[in-house]
Amino acid sequence: MTKASSVQHQLPLPAPRRWPARLRRWGEALIELAIVVCGWSSILFVFGIFFFVFREAVPVLWGQPSHAVLAIPGANNDLMIEAVEAGPENNDIRVGLTPADDGEVRIDFDEHEGLIVVRYVQGRTTAADVCQAFAASPLGQRFRAKFAPNRRERGSPDSGAAGSGAITAAPREAVLSEGRYGLDLREFFTSPNWRPASEMQPQYGTLALLVGSLAVTLLAMVLAVPLGLGAAVFVSEFCRGKTRETLKIVIELLAAVPSVVWGFIGLAVLGPIIMTLTGATVGINLLNGGIILALMSVPIIVSVGEDALKAVPDSYREAALSLGANRVEMVFRVLFPAAKHGLLAAVLLGVGRAIGETMAVLMATGHAVQIPYSILDPIRTLTATIAAELGETVKGDEHYRVLFLIGVVLFAVTFVINFTADVIVKGIRSESRD
Repeated sequence: MTKASSVQHQLPLPAPRRWPARLRRWGEALIELAIVVCGWSSILFVFGIFFFVFREAVPVLWGQPSHAVLAIPGANNDLMIEAVEAGPENNDIRVGLTPADDGEVRIDFDEHEGLIVVRYVQGRTTAADVCQAFAASPLGQRFRAKFAPNRRERGSPDSGAAGSGAITAAPREAVLSEGRYGLDLREFFTSPNWRPASEMQPQYGTLALLVGSLAVTLLAMVLAVPLGLGAAVFVSEFCRGKTRETLKIVIELLAAVPSVVWGFIGLAVLGPIIMTLTGATVGINLLNGGIILALMSVPIIVSVGEDALKAVPDSYREAALSLGANRVEMVFRVLFPAAKHGLLAAVLLGVGRAIGETMAVLMATGHAVQIPYSILDPIRTLTATIAAELGETVKGDEHYRVLFLIGVVLFAVTFVINFTADVIVKGIRSESRD
């Protein structure tokens, strides 16, 4: 080795370039600030969602304007007189129609008697004319009139909500006491009747929707938990090398399938199979939705469950095998008790995935408002109801706010599930310490 080369090898390497201390401090401060902003933004975003949902839902509990419906003889439409604002001062106000002496449609109001008198021209005035008279009257600031197809002639060509058909005789008086001041929560939770589009008496009972959501989630978990935990054990303990990696990739791909694609599978593939095997008249039902939700939940349960099993120290496995246990006994008597916290988290994540699903259950469950008595009955869930009807409502009306109240119910159900899981996990941990 020459002298020049030895000197070259002995030279120290140049020190890495360092930023000035002031710039490093500024950079660290900016990174810390970005982390803090991201954290608080996430928290505020979550609370903002809660605030928005509750803001849209709570007014339905405060009150709805009272109204009275007049079944008009001869007209194709009934007439509804409705208070503009909710309040006890609008209770028990009577509404009546009487022929006009001067041939003009006119609205009179007797404050002392609590009587609204609609004067009409017999054989010429229609429900639409009465609505226009209300809008032009000073009384229109307190009350409004609107018409809707009556139930007697709903199937006739002229029974649309056009206000056509002349009034031939005055109907009986009606009283503005049919409105309700605040949504009846007892009816909301205990009635199976969901008829928000009824012109006469809308009904907002969510019992059938709630039972449908819980039933399809329960069926999905009955199918998904054994499959998911079994697959997690197989991937974690019985697979090696390329087989394990291939299965993990396939499971991750299943988790990436969009929910609308699962809905198409339930509608076009699974539905005919169910009809063929069970003889059901409809293939989109509770069983279809449960199977689809189970297939959607299995990848999450497998992924989280496999991580929980791999987190168990290898010394547990070695000790069990050295004591003469076979692999099955090792799984059930050693790994499951040691990984019970993670496995419970995997199951609860699957429950959350199932109960919050929308598009798949909308397409695969039949979308029928009824309490299921068989796994072959069509059902409707809370999430599917929101997705199907929210776009057809008018912002701020009763139906719109009730759908947001259903969202609050979903929040509550999720909270109960998470709270129960937290209590169970803490109980398990306290028992293990004792």
